[in-house]
Order: sequence, then structure tokens, then C-alpha cells
Amino acid sequence: MQNAFLKKHACTILIIGSSLCSLPNTSSATVADGVYAYEKGDYQQALMEWLPYAALGNSNALYNLGQLYRMGRGVEINYAKAKDYYLRAAEKGHIGAQRNLGTLYYFGRLGDADHAQALSWLTMAAISGDARSQLMVGTMYFNGEAGKKDNIRAYAWILLASQNRLTSAANTLKKLITVMTPEEIDQAKKLSVNLISPRMSPDDHGLMVGQQVRTKTAPSDVTAPNAKNIAPPTQQEPTLKETKVKGTEAAVQAATAADKYRVQIASFRTEEAADKAMRIIERKFAPLLKGKDGLNDKYGKIEFADLGEKGIYYRLQIMPFAQRRDAEGVCDHFKKKGQNCYVIKTP
Repeated sequence: MQNAFLKKHACTILIIGSSLCSLPNTSSATVADGVYAYEKGDYQQALMEWLPYAALGNSNALYNLGQLYRMGRGVEINYAKAKDYYLRAAEKGHIGAQRNLGTLYYFGRLGDADHAQALSWLTMAAISGDARSQLMVGTMYFNGEAGKKDNIRAYAWILLASQNRLTSAANTLKKLITVMTPEEIDQAKKLSVNLISPRMSPDDHGLMVGQQVRTKTAPSDVTAPNAKNIAPPTQQEPTLKETKVKGTEAAVQAATAADKYRVQIASFRTEEAADKAMRIIERKFAPLLKGKDGLNDKYGKIEFADLGEKGIYYRLQIMPFAQRRDAEGVCDHFKKKGQNCYVIKTP
């Protein structure tokens, strides 16, 4: 049992040609279960799912626990505890934890605002390609916080955030252009090329929980400084929406009754990639999915997941399963054939 906990998870797969990369293994399944419990509003269950993995140093579990304490989900808001969890994850290179740790320091959640610490952690996340951190770092340079005001460096970072499709960053660039010379803008564009790491290892967003919806009584979750000339981006709570199920109407009805667990094969950024992966899986594992070992009642599903500012994801899953052991048995079949997978609870 302990060995299963110690196995590390791999990143979300990408299709390259007609091959599939490896996916998170058993150790990620419980982290994923916690994410699904969180999305259903069962924060205590999510807490219990993540604690054992956090104790073993799983960066996603640490980050998610930080989220619970920062937002007061199922626990009292405790920024000190959130900071401790974020710090442990951030030191392991978790980008989201680095960003959120930086915002705690920036907004004075841990005492007086510490812009030097904020800039340090936010820059780590920005170098790894996090758009919101890039916008925030650029804004801090624009405002002259934690150092000398630097419009060229500000433009360079905010340009990167804009290239990462952050709408508020694109709007900010238009304002920066009005206070910069063409020569300065040219210098900033040249600088931007060298700011990010060429060896980026993005977070596995499928195993991370998102931000809370801001209300009149909720603590601020702004992810960019409130600069006079810079408008911070908005955030949204992750929501899940189902798009399509491959199978007959009768099969869908039958699946609903037994749909307790699923085998997740992959998570993609486009529906086209998910459809392509579905065809590859169906072709590659046809004997398994069409009768071998009583699996003929299992079929593929592409689940649409809107994770707010994290983006849109399309999850390729095999379902339905009434018992976890049945889903694990199918996942084991996939692994023996070279395709990694993990078991999740239904949302």
C-alpha cells in the first residue's frame, strides 16, 4: 500500500502523431478523487484525500491544501497554514504554489506587505510561463515596487502574458504603449525572448483546484496589483460541463445507474485532440473494449471541463463502473498494454 503512495505521477498526456504519452499512475488517483470531491462541494472529503499525499510531499496535494486554507473551504481561513503548504509545494517547483505564495506576500496576508518576497516567488512562476504571474511581475516593475521602476522590463513581462492569451495583459499593453518610445518597446520585445525558461514543466491542472468566486465578504483574490493604470484579471470558479457520450441512449441510461468510477486515459486542451485520442484508443485496444474479460459494456466518454483561467480541458474516460476494483481492473489491462491511466470518482 505504501509503495502505491510513493509512486510519482506523470504529466497530462499530449498526442504526438498517433502515440500517447504516459499519464499519472495510482498515486494521482486519490489526489484526483480529492479534486472531484472539491468540485462537488465536499471539502472535508477533499481534505482527507489530500492529507496523506501531502505528508509524502505530493506537490499537487500540498497546493490544494493551501487553497482550502486560503479560501476557507471546509476550514477556517488561515493564511499562515496556506503559506506553509504553498511553500512546500513551491520549493518543489509547483508553479501555481509559487504564484499564490507571491500574492500572499504582495497583499499582506501574512502581516505587512512584502513586495521583495512577492516579486521573488512571482518571478519564479513567471519564468516557468505562468501568465498571471507574468502580468503581476510586469505590473510591479511598472509601479516601481520592490525596486526601481522599469517600463522596459514591465512591457516585456506583460507582452509574454499577452502572448499567453491573458486578455487583461493585452489591454494593459495598449496603455503601456502610450508612455513608452518606439525604441523602448523594441528593447522590451527583444528582452522578452530571454525571460522565460526553455525547459518549462507546467503544472498538471487536472489535479489542482481553482480559485474562489469573489463576493462582497470574501477576501480579495486579485492576481495582479491594483495599479492605477493596470486592471487586474478576473477569476472564476471551476465548473464542469458534460458534452457528449459515445453510445446509444439506452447505454447512457444504463451507465448513469452504475457510473460511480471511471478510468481516465487523458486530458487535452482541444476537442479535436480528444477525438483523435479516442479513435487511437478504440483502434489500439479494440479487443479489450469489445468483449475481452467481460468489458464489452464499457465505452469512451469525452468530458468537457471549464476550469476558468486555467483553460478548457477535454477528459478522455472509460466508463461506467459501479465499483473501484472493476475500474482498477480495466486500468490494469491498459497498463499491461503500455497505456497508463488512473481511476477517478465521478463528478
